Amino acid sequence: MRKNSARTILLLSLIAITFSCKKWVDPAPQDHPEINRPYCNDPDAVNYNWDFPGKPDNTTCFYPSDLFVGTYRLKDSLYNSADELFLAADSADIVISKVDSKHISVSGLCPSGQVISFTAGATYQATVDTLVGDTTTTSAGQIFCRAQDTVIGTFTRDRVDSSLIYIRLNITNDTGGVLRMGRARKK
Repeated sequence: MRKNSARTILLLSLIAITFSCKKWVDPAPQDHPEINRPYCNDPDAVNYNWDFPGKPDNTTCFYPSDLFVGTYRLKDSLYNSADELFLAADSADIVISKVDSKHISVSGLCPSGQVISFTAGATYQATVDTLVGDTTTTSAGQIFCRAQDTVIGTFTRDRVDSSLIYIRLNITNDTGGVLRMGRARKK
C-alpha cells in the first residue's frame, strides 16, 4: 500500500508540474525615453555624446565658443610679474563675441579698442592666440594695447556658475611685465 500511495503522489506531482508550467513568451517591447532622446553627435561640441544612447541631433550641440559669449563686468588686479607686487586694481566692461565654434574675440581690454583673439576648448578654457614670437620678437604672444606689448594667458569659465569667468593674462612690455588676474561676471 505504501508503494501505491508513493506512486500516486509522484504521478500527481508530475501532472501538477506539467500543467502548471507555461512556455516563456517575450513581453512586448517598450518605448524607452532614453532611446528616443536627442543627443549631440559632433565631436567638436562640448556636449558630444552626453545623452547617448538616443537619436543623433546636432541642433542640441553647444560649442566651446558658446561658453564665453556675452558682455561681462571685469574686476581685476595688476601685479608686477617678476615679484607679484600689487600695482593697481582695475575694472572694465568687456564683450566676448563668437568668431566660430572654437574661436572668440574679446574687446574692452584695451583703451584703444583693440580686439584680442582666443581659442576656446571643450575644457571650459580659452587661450590667447599666439600671433607673434619669431626670432625678432623677444616675447611670444599676441600684440596687446601697444605695439611694444604682447599678451599670453587664459580665460576659464566656472563650471558651476555659468556667469563667471576667471582671467589670467601675462603682459610683457618694454619695461618688464604685468600679471593681470581677476573675475568677470556676465551682465
